[in-house]
Amino acid sequence: MSIEWGLPTVCDILKGAVILIKRPVKYAMSSKSFADDLREEVRKLENEARRVHDLAQVARYNLRSFNDCFTEWQQSADKALEEARNLSDAFDEATKTFCYGTLPDPYCRYQFSTKAEAKIKVLRELAQNCIRFTTVDNICYIDPAPRNVAAPIAARREGKDVPIFSTSMSIKLRDAGVFESRASMIQNIMDALGNKSNSVVGVYGMGGVGKSTLLDEVKKILSEEKSFDWVVKADVSENPDIKTIQGLIADGLKLTDIENKNIISGRAELLRGRLEEEERNEKKVLIILDNLWKGLDLKSVGIPSGPDNKVKGCKLLLTSRDRDVLRRKMGCDKDFLLNGLKEEEAKRLFERIVGDKVHDDEFKPWVKVALDKCAGVPFLIVAMAKRFKDAELYEWRDTLNKFEKFKDKETNDLINHMLQWSYDKLEEDAKSLLRLCVVYSTSKPSLENLVRYGFGLGLFGEVSSMEEARDRLHSQICTLQASSLLLDSEDVDVFKIHDLVREFVASLASRDHPLLVLKDKDKLIIELSKDKLNSYRAVCFPYIDMEELPQELDCPELQIFLFFTDNKSLKVPDSLFYSMRKLTVLNLTGIRLTCSPSSPFQFLENLHTLCLDSCSLDNVAILGELKGLQILSFVKSNIHRLPKEIGQLVELRLLDLNWCPQLEIIEPGVLQSLIKLEELYMNNSFDQWNTMDQTPPTNASLIELNHMKNLHSLHVSIPNSSVLPEDLNVEKLTKYEIKIGNVGRWWSKFKGSRTLELKSDPLGNVLWKGCIQSILGQTDDLFLDKLDGNEQSVCTLSQKGFPKLKHLQVQNSSSIHYILQLPSHTHFTMLESLLLENLINLEMICNSHISSKSFSTLKVIRVERCDKMEVLFPLSVVRGLPQLEEIKVVGCKRMRGIIDADDGSKVELHNLRVLELRDLPDIKSFLAVGTAPLSSTLHDQVGTQIAFFNEQ
Repeated sequence: MSIEWGLPTVCDILKGAVILIKRPVKYAMSSKSFADDLREEVRKLENEARRVHDLAQVARYNLRSFNDCFTEWQQSADKALEEARNLSDAFDEATKTFCYGTLPDPYCRYQFSTKAEAKIKVLRELAQNCIRFTTVDNICYIDPAPRNVAAPIAARREGKDVPIFSTSMSIKLRDAGVFESRASMIQNIMDALGNKSNSVVGVYGMGGVGKSTLLDEVKKILSEEKSFDWVVKADVSENPDIKTIQGLIADGLKLTDIENKNIISGRAELLRGRLEEEERNEKKVLIILDNLWKGLDLKSVGIPSGPDNKVKGCKLLLTSRDRDVLRRKMGCDKDFLLNGLKEEEAKRLFERIVGDKVHDDEFKPWVKVALDKCAGVPFLIVAMAKRFKDAELYEWRDTLNKFEKFKDKETNDLINHMLQWSYDKLEEDAKSLLRLCVVYSTSKPSLENLVRYGFGLGLFGEVSSMEEARDRLHSQICTLQASSLLLDSEDVDVFKIHDLVREFVASLASRDHPLLVLKDKDKLIIELSKDKLNSYRAVCFPYIDMEELPQELDCPELQIFLFFTDNKSLKVPDSLFYSMRKLTVLNLTGIRLTCSPSSPFQFLENLHTLCLDSCSLDNVAILGELKGLQILSFVKSNIHRLPKEIGQLVELRLLDLNWCPQLEIIEPGVLQSLIKLEELYMNNSFDQWNTMDQTPPTNASLIELNHMKNLHSLHVSIPNSSVLPEDLNVEKLTKYEIKIGNVGRWWSKFKGSRTLELKSDPLGNVLWKGCIQSILGQTDDLFLDKLDGNEQSVCTLSQKGFPKLKHLQVQNSSSIHYILQLPSHTHFTMLESLLLENLINLEMICNSHISSKSFSTLKVIRVERCDKMEVLFPLSVVRGLPQLEEIKVVGCKRMRGIIDADDGSKVELHNLRVLELRDLPDIKSFLAVGTAPLSSTLHDQVGTQIAFFNEQ
């Protein structure tokens, strides 16, 4: 009996022992799995932390206060990440302590697994809780007034004056071809800014002498030298637009909240609060105000100042034609006169443009005559040199002899003579375009609006399409730039016109093509009383503070009327345009418009271009009566519905609905009725597309685009891929920006004209729809997010390959192991930028040796958080990257080297300008040789094996 009673007891003991042993054994045996899971959760939370860090930075720039829940989450996340990283880093060392370090210690592994399991749970909860922080508004709130900081304002940094113009910068200026007189002036300005007793520094000189160009050079140097924490610049001009000045300064400070304020005083208060916050934090701010014609009230802008308009808490750098403006109106502490170029400098500038012709014996005497006429004024020198560059000797003699006949040798008169000479050389269509530039340049001068106005005015002749009109515009702009009547611009979407040219053309146009650019509200009363009002052909009201518009403007000859305001309460009288029967171009920006049957548009039968941007519109049905309308724009307007009446605009060539997020209904059939439409823009706008089988349809469907036979430019968002028709005709598109899925793109620097952005649903197989496959081969900018299907390489995604692809960005896609997997019909021969982020299974760029043409045009590569990659490129690939300019590798845990120098040959990257390597724990050197440890010998060889920056 004792045995019978004892047996169950032994069994129970054994079972209990097994249970007690099983759990620790399981944890000890699975420690590697726990370590991998821990690293994965750390990566996910780091990703979330990095995302909200960007939001927090925006909040700080805008002086917002953080919510307590966000602050607590951020502190918890930082603490949890630090503890998890420490636990993960100590894993290997802490466990190899058994048998003299040759075997893992089971007990240590058991302890690690239990800690890791608890930490994984914490990390997951934190990552889950972070979902609620999707926008800046989720993490903070806007204070009702600028914050009152308890701590007193920090005292000024005392000490000696700090020189901010280095010897190396002087050498850089000389190497960049900056003339000695200009380099000397730059040094004087920088020294003055470095003097703690100077808060306002100014430069003055006549128009055309190069003051704005000089300031651009100073701004560039200050940014490179990090002499100030913030350097911002705004153009003031003859007719200062306070809101525009505020916007430019705020943009430089990344103060985005200013866009939400329309009242100037509210914007000024926000800007002043930000600048005072920078002072409290002992940050150095320089504000550059270019082209002052008169004194500017700093307080109205939002720049902290005293009762005498003396700036406080930051520094100002100013330019003006008038020294008294700088000294008496702006309290300038130090000012400098900018004269013309020295004789030898003027000659070198002239020679740069004209070429070696200036050294020919027959031309030499005339070069001196030409330079004498220009009096060292860079604007004149460039204008004359461009005209003489391809001219014969007899043209030089004839032109310069004409100048001899002028009695008045004053430089200003000479400038007008030079401009007249250049103007007379133009064809009539180019003159008309220049006059349009003068009218429009006082607002926001973009080439896109210029082409829309020019098309409505018929400036481009018998062009058959909007695309031809754009080509014609660019050709004419080049002509005007070649004659120096327009300035060259680095921004391809913006044109620039010099004040001298604007004044000259406005004066010239007053005789034959009268135009009115209203400079202040008081002038309106004066102008209305003059008889010549009825002869105006162009009128522009550029953001002047007006409380009401006249009931009618008697302008029977008017062809273009541009009106810009931020006063949404301003009413447009129904009779305002009554006499403007010849009006063909109308822009009303920033108004509130009620389109009733008696709306002002009822008289505009000849209207071709109508822009109602940033407007509050309650009903646009009346616009359907404008049967001749060819261009219609609602950019940033709060339109809710596009009614069926818009379908009557059968002559429409361009419809712009960009940034109309409140547009929820486009009535069925409207789009397909616009049979002549060539361009349709709906970025960040309507996306409530009906499916094809919805009966009856309540909204527009994408299949309507098939009826628009002339459509060649399309920007559209399609959050639900199920509404995408298989037979959507997209092959006709020559320019497009198509977003499918809930796309959130971080990098925007690299953009093409044929962009496809796709956040794929693995169940939808949207990539394999016929309409998408038909444009993949034409796409030059491709963004892919969350490819989690069977695709192991990007090159297999397109049946036609990617022969035109220039920019590729792939992120958050666990299925991708390679970008290029051979054999393949894709070679990425035109690729310029390659951005890879969070591809957890990406092993290498290419799985084998590639063609010499593959990646041969690559300029930029950025790789972030691709933890399986060990090297970025094998040496065989690097040899085919002659144009590579930028390498950025961040957060790749296994990266041991950038280049796998498999055969020890010399590596040359002559065009490399940017190299950023960060958070790479396993990297030992730029070069990695096979899988062997990187020895000190290799470190010694790096300098001889790699020739960076042309070996300098």
